[in-house]
Order: sequence, then C-alpha cells, then structure tokens
Amino acid sequence: MSVLEKLVEILNNKAKEWDGKNDFRVPKLWDSFGYDGFEKKENNDGTISVNPYKFVAQAIEKAILPCMKNNTDYLQPLSKILSKGNRPSEKSYNSWIEKSSVYGMQIRTFSAWDHDLSKELELENSFGLKDTGTFVKTIALLPHIKRMGFDAIYALPINKNSTRYKKGEMGSPYAVKNFFELDPVLFDPMADKLSIDEQFKALIEACHILDIRFIIDIIPRTSARDSDFILEHPDWFYWIKIDDLEEYGPPKLTLIKEFTKANEENIELIYKDPAVQKHIKKFVPSPDRFAPQKWQSIKDRCEKDKNLDFFELIEKEIGITTAPAFSDCLNDPQPPWTDVTYLRLYLDNPMQSAKYVDESQPPYILFDIIRGNIFKGKKPNKELWEKIASIIVHYQKNFGIDGARIDMGHALPKELEDMIISNARKEDPEFCFIAEELSMDADRKAKESGYNMIIGDLWAREPRYYQGTLKKVLDILLQLEVPVFAACEIPDSPRAASRLGKREFSRFATVLNFFLPNSVPFVTCGQEVYEVQPMNLGLDPQPDGKFMLSKSDPLYGKLAFFDKYALHWTNEDADEMIDLIEEVAKIRKEYLDFMSKENFFKIPHNSKFVLPFGYKLFTEHEKQYLIVVANADILRKRKIRLDLMKAGLFDVGKGRQIECIYSLKGDKSNAYDFPHVTVDMETLDIKILKVK
Repeated sequence: MSVLEKLVEILNNKAKEWDGKNDFRVPKLWDSFGYDGFEKKENNDGTISVNPYKFVAQAIEKAILPCMKNNTDYLQPLSKILSKGNRPSEKSYNSWIEKSSVYGMQIRTFSAWDHDLSKELELENSFGLKDTGTFVKTIALLPHIKRMGFDAIYALPINKNSTRYKKGEMGSPYAVKNFFELDPVLFDPMADKLSIDEQFKALIEACHILDIRFIIDIIPRTSARDSDFILEHPDWFYWIKIDDLEEYGPPKLTLIKEFTKANEENIELIYKDPAVQKHIKKFVPSPDRFAPQKWQSIKDRCEKDKNLDFFELIEKEIGITTAPAFSDCLNDPQPPWTDVTYLRLYLDNPMQSAKYVDESQPPYILFDIIRGNIFKGKKPNKELWEKIASIIVHYQKNFGIDGARIDMGHALPKELEDMIISNARKEDPEFCFIAEELSMDADRKAKESGYNMIIGDLWAREPRYYQGTLKKVLDILLQLEVPVFAACEIPDSPRAASRLGKREFSRFATVLNFFLPNSVPFVTCGQEVYEVQPMNLGLDPQPDGKFMLSKSDPLYGKLAFFDKYALHWTNEDADEMIDLIEEVAKIRKEYLDFMSKENFFKIPHNSKFVLPFGYKLFTEHEKQYLIVVANADILRKRKIRLDLMKAGLFDVGKGRQIECIYSLKGDKSNAYDFPHVTVDMETLDIKILKVK
C-alpha cells in the first residue's frame, strides 16, 4: 500500500468521528473535484462547510487515485516513472522543463485558511487542526493545479526553518535551521499517524500520479543563525560578541559607489578603508576555541538533554553569536539579514585578499568572502561541501523530487556548484536545475554550469508594458541559450493585479506568457485569484507594497514570507482567471510540440505596442500556422493590419481558412483578406488565430 493510500485510510477513519454540526470552512474554489459529503453547505462568504477529513480523502479518491497505475513506485522522479526504468538519452535530459508550465507556491500559505472563522490563522484552531498550510491540505488542491494545466510545482523552501531572530510571525523559509529535516509547521494533525516525512511522501506520490513534477528550493550559501550544524561544527560559521551585535552591519566605504561588487581591481581599496578594518576586528574565534571548557560543558549537557537550546546557552554563557549575513554589494543601503548567516566555505581567507589581513585574524564576513565564485581560498571546507552537495540527493532518494532551484548559486565556488549538480544528475540524469539569475545576460553562463533554465527578468519587464518595450522581449528571448520563466510576477516581486492596469494587465500578461518563445509559463500562487498583496518586498518593491490590502482586512500589512498568510480565494470574480488559465493552457498543450524557436516567426508591424508573432504548424501532410496578436496598449483600441507575406508566409493565399480560436476580450468576429489580415483589438487584448 502506498503512503497516499494509507493517508486515505486514516482520513476516512477519522471522518467517521467528525461531528457534522462543526462548521469547518474551506474556500469554494478548493472544491475542484465535486465534494459530496452530507455536511457540505454553501455559505454566502464564498466558502463551503465540510468534514475536513472527508474533504481531503475525497479529493484523493475522486481526482488522484483513479490515475494511479498498478505496480508503480511513485516515490521516484517522474522521468523515471515515465521511462519505465529506461535511461533517457543525453540529448533528452534537458527537455522536460522546456515543455512545462510551472505553478509556484509557498505551502504554508497556499493551503492556508481561517477554517473556524476566528479571524486569525492559527497553528491550532478550535477544531484542533491547522489554519496554516500543510502537505496534506495541499494534496487536496492538486486537482485545482491540474485543472489549470500545470505539470510542475516549484515550492519555496520546505526545510525546517528557524524562529530565532525571526522576521514576522513565522520567520523566513530561507532561514534554514536543518537542511535535512522538513518544516514541522507543514505537518498536519489530520494525519497524525503519519510522520511529516510520510506526509510529504504522500504529496509527492499524488503529484507524480497526476504527472506533476515537484521542484524544491535549496539555500546552500546561508543558513539560520542557530543552524543545527553548529553543535557539531561551530567552525563552519562566523562569530562576533553579543555586545557588538547592535552596531554590526556591512561597513560603509568612503571611496566606492553604491552597489559596486568586490573584484580584484578594488580589493586593496576595500581592505584599506578604516570602516572595513573596524568591521573585521569585531569577529572572534568559534566557541570551541573562544571558550573551550564552556563549549564542552554545553555540548555535554545538550547530549544528555535534547530539549536544551544549545544556541541560547552559547549566547548566554559564552557571550558570542553568529554574525548576520548581508548583501555582497558594496554600500548597499539595506540592513544586515538578521535571521541568517553565511556558511564558511573556505578554512582560510581568499587568496586575493589574504595579504591584507593579519594571520591571527579570526574568520570574518566581508564582500569578498561572500563571493566564493571569485574569491577562493586554498583550503576548501571539504566536509561542509560534501554535506551541502548531499542535500538534493537526500530529497531525491527519500522522496523522488524532480528538480531544484539553487539560491545564490552564482556566489558558490564553481567546484562546489559542480558537485551539487553532478551528484543530483548521477541520481537522475533528467533532474532539472533552475538558476537564480535575474539577468537575461546570464543565460550562457547558466547553461555552461549545467542549469536547465534561469529565472530571468520578464516579471520586471512585463509590468512596464506601457513603455512599449515588450516587442524587444521577443528578440531577447530568441537569443537565449536556456529558457526563462514567462512570469508577470514571482514570489519576490509585486503582484500583477496591483500593477498599472490591475486585473486587466494580469489577465493580459498571464495569457501572453503561455505563448512566448523559449520560455516556461510561471504562475505564482494567488495570481489566479487576483491577489494584490506581495509575498515579499525583495524585488522591484512598490512604495506602499506592504499595504496593498484594505485596513479592514485581517491580513493587512502581512507578508507571506514572514507571517501567517492565506490567499484571498474568495475575491470577487476570482474564478474567471482560473477559467482563463485553463482555457489557454489547453491551447498551449495542443500546439506545444510546434512552439520552438525553430518554428517561431514575427510579423512586422510599425507600432511598438503591437506584438504579432506565431509558430509554424508543419506536418508531413500540411502547413498550418498559429498566430498570436497582442495589443499591449492600455489606452488605445486598435485595428491591426498584418501583412503575412512580409512575415514569410508566402503560401498563405485566398484558398486558406483563418479562424480566431481565442480572444481575451471575447470578440472573435473579424474580416480577413489574404494575405492581409485585419484584427480588431481592445486595449490589453490578445487574439490567437489559426491559419489552415
């Protein structure tokens, strides 16, 4: 019996004990499978009342298990499942992400809801269950993701994160306390007979049964300030005195411009700056060397009593703490990252800057140390490297994940980056790696390093459509050596529905992104219900970005990265975007095999706001064309005249038929006169034509 089947059995048994009078609510949109429990009641707030155990069980029984094949181990990468054990060719291992559509989520947010109407998201509500998102509740929402046509999930970190020095109510998922343990917040008491590892296994099984791949986020460059590694390896970290913590931060340099990167040309200037010398002197040896006897006493006590907080004892009894991390940009105005610290990748100082530092200087964090890809020591911390390079393999072997995004991979020594990628590919040749590269110029470097794609910056370009720059995006995409996310928002950016044009822009960009060349459609959880509150303020923040909700909203001022947060599933007309995504995903899937750079063509047009392009649908027997016309103008409707001859479609004449198979604004009626085609477009409108 699979773990998923065990979960169903547990839930069905518990469902029998549920008091039908209890009013446990979930958003109506969660019910994409037809829940039919006798407790079901539609409420006037956009929710339904359900038996929570039966609700999840029915989601699995009705929408997931019917797709399950006998004698199949779903706790292995989907590529292995689909190939039935046959090793794919070297040529094909890069291919699956290029043809995918990705749904991004933070699990504790994605499946969160105020189930007991307390107006708070509780870790234990009045039913003894969790309002915050869990692995188990997320399984019930997989049919929703599948309905919209997504075949890959990218999850923000699911590792055990720290609540010490936490930001917000919950702490950042990027403050990882233990890379090899799952976040206990994601454990669901509905299935308390299953361990958290088993609950995650059930989620992976459910994904793979539905042909959905699962991509995780790993953070190999930093860790929580109180990382579990410390107890065995205090020398893997950088330490300062508690008394210096208040004044600690990145040194402000007098002769260097803002946002400069440390390099071999400016390294001498950096180290000669008095602010840097003062900064370095704050660092002290690790606790085992700073106070050996006290350290040993702490270790002995923690071995006897596992409930003791070793980090609290270090701070109280030895008086030192791990040094907060900060940006690798010189004179970056942002403050230090108080919840995380850097891992010590080298046991000595970088070769380029060692001569500027006294040999007795304890290990320290500075702009060059952070950039391990450029500033390398002679003594790699081999044991730490091996540990880091085994993180992904751990999740492959135990859970069968399909891919990973490497946070700050560009700042790792190339040798370590190679170890991480090669170890994973030995386990699964088709394992997908996503590079955290926000510049399109990083495509070649990412490809050479073994990544399958980059994040890119469409999320920043698309909301600036009103500048008439989207047309240039097509040329940029075609030149890239690896695909990028076709996204109008990502977890770190403002929401599309909060940008200029609001919901109209969100609909326009979401549709466009399913058809752009050399890219992978990406939707951030909440985008499909017009969420306006950002998850984080990290990239391209708006002036009032933290306060996009009305003051009467219980989630006003909260950020999903740090706080208890639930998506606004009951937003008015929230279902219209879901229907829209479902419709365009079906069109994309039908023509996906033809949507390559080789089949792509542009149709000349003199307006910078008009994007006409298409794909050749050539088979052995016929030549057809798919044409996408987008009016990226929020002010003007347009009568767009396309010259198909100038696009090189010389065989398109009066004997051909043309059909409008999709219209964002609904009007499919147009007059076509070959080889010239005239298309009536509303503002921020998209039409898809098929020439037969």
